[in-house]
Amino acid sequence: MVRELTPELAKLANEELNENPKQIKDDLQHIKDWIAKQPHLRARTDDQWLVGLLRGCKFSLERLKKKLDLYYTLKTTAADITLTFKPTEQAFLDFLRVGTVIVLPKAKTLHPRVILIRPGAYDPSVNTVSELMCILYYLVQIVVVEDDVATVMGTKIVVDYEGVTMSHLTQANPSTLKKMIAVSQDSMPLRLKGSHHMRLPSGIEVIFTLISGLLNEKAKQRLKIHKSTSELLDFLPKEIIPAEYGGDGGTFKEMIEYWAAKIVEYKDWMQEEQLLGTDEAKRPKQSGYNSTDVDGSFRQLEIDYCISDNTIYIHTITTMAISIRPLPAALLKKAQEDINEDPKRVDSDIQALKTWLSQQPHLHSVQPSDQWIVAFLRGSKFSLERSKEKMDMYYTLKTIVPEFFANRDPLDPRIQEILQLGTFLPLKKCKEEDSSRINIVRLGLFNPSKFHLSDVLKVSFMITEILFLEDDNFTVAGEEVIVDMKGVGVSVLSQWTPALAKKAVSTFEKALPVRVRANHILNTPTGFEAAYNIFRTFLGEKLKKRILVHNQNYEAMYKTIPKSILPVEYGGEDGSVTELTEYWKAKVESYRDWFLKEESTRSDESKRPGTPKTSSALFGVEGSFRKLEVD
Repeated sequence: MVRELTPELAKLANEELNENPKQIKDDLQHIKDWIAKQPHLRARTDDQWLVGLLRGCKFSLERLKKKLDLYYTLKTTAADITLTFKPTEQAFLDFLRVGTVIVLPKAKTLHPRVILIRPGAYDPSVNTVSELMCILYYLVQIVVVEDDVATVMGTKIVVDYEGVTMSHLTQANPSTLKKMIAVSQDSMPLRLKGSHHMRLPSGIEVIFTLISGLLNEKAKQRLKIHKSTSELLDFLPKEIIPAEYGGDGGTFKEMIEYWAAKIVEYKDWMQEEQLLGTDEAKRPKQSGYNSTDVDGSFRQLEIDYCISDNTIYIHTITTMAISIRPLPAALLKKAQEDINEDPKRVDSDIQALKTWLSQQPHLHSVQPSDQWIVAFLRGSKFSLERSKEKMDMYYTLKTIVPEFFANRDPLDPRIQEILQLGTFLPLKKCKEEDSSRINIVRLGLFNPSKFHLSDVLKVSFMITEILFLEDDNFTVAGEEVIVDMKGVGVSVLSQWTPALAKKAVSTFEKALPVRVRANHILNTPTGFEAAYNIFRTFLGEKLKKRILVHNQNYEAMYKTIPKSILPVEYGGEDGSVTELTEYWKAKVESYRDWFLKEESTRSDESKRPGTPKTSSALFGVEGSFRKLEVD
């Protein structure tokens, strides 16, 4: 049986997690049937437990299967974390009472559940960071079963570093650190909605750099650093904050004893839990995980430090762990066959590009994530030289083409208005698991007396960059573009000047790791042919062959793009354009911190070896088009 949600929480679950009460019973049965068919998997099948996991995966059955498999795999392969203590033993309760992990009380209003971690509370000569993670691992299970607010709204982590010494930090060795990230970020059923870090010891920034390299983009954006405990009052409800931090949530001791009693109450549950995990000898070969195979990733990591006046001084760090999403089987096969992706070489290729970037004096501000770098590798079919050329050109254009790459605050009123129009909309679904992403471009929606076509292109590039970070179909299989010309008049076409055309095409072909598989052009207006001929001037032969002009013959488009993935406005069956517009507006806004940070990430042409690159040197359109006349 599954507890019924309150109306307010049910509304959130439906809107944010796709939860449909009428579908839950079938979803649970589907997962139970799937578990029963996995020869290697010993997993819990309680309804309330499974529905908590479903919420953590936004009711995607396929994502849940992967998370379930990984969750129980790590119980076996990362037992030095998940089974450091047995929760039925006295030693578990003794360490819990040290107060390294405390789940704060529920808020009176809807708010993510908050977990406080105090690593400096334990003696590193007696206990370890792995034991801290073990406490967290089992407390979270109880939260999943008991707290519907946590399963719907997720959790926030607060880490207080008071008392942390070098002895604590050195326990987080590369192997342990990667396992901790795998357990907490990749397999835990609760969604992380934010992390707050306070009272950091001097020098710990290096640890944050290391951790940041392992986190996904969303987790990076939700990380906050505070100078004092009092700052928590600006971010968390006062009634849940411990009295020691100036809140009304009770004392550490009261909270600790509450959870100690909970562990005792859940003794039978915990005894069952110790029997669960995986039998790797029985695992089907195609479903294996290597989540804790970290030796290669950290082989070249070196940290040299010293301690003076209670300050940690870091001297050197060489290469760091590589962290990218694993590809689904079908997409991995396509990546290997179509773009030369070799899973055994990906880490070293990413590291090679990081090393190259660090050696370019004009690109010293550039420190991209691993997921960003692998997008360039995939867009260049894993040619390191082509990847270097594209990355160099990308950061160069960020400097010399400000109309595309400057002032990209998603909350800027002009960008907000273009987002609201929905001029560039990636579709939700792909034709097959390994198919290209379909993107709709609608150029006839903006007012050319208020906006310029370059403004629309800017927003399109912003969404494209999010796809680099989030969409493996896009980076591996490429994109197909539906260009809807409905409403495009002479005032819009006149903005498509030779200068703008060359900048746009150069960005697509030489700077962005985009592989365009086809362009489907619909509803062509009068005057389209002249602008199209200008556009074709700059295209390579391969791209020219991939442009298909359908005009109003949608049936021809359906031969390659099925109705099942198209919005209803295009004769499809998958939602509306309005829904897509709202989704992508919210998505771009969620990346605000990332876009603001990336404003300063560009080439410094004054430091480029050789001749600095300029707009006239790259495009030189005035001379090239001196004799061009369009009537």
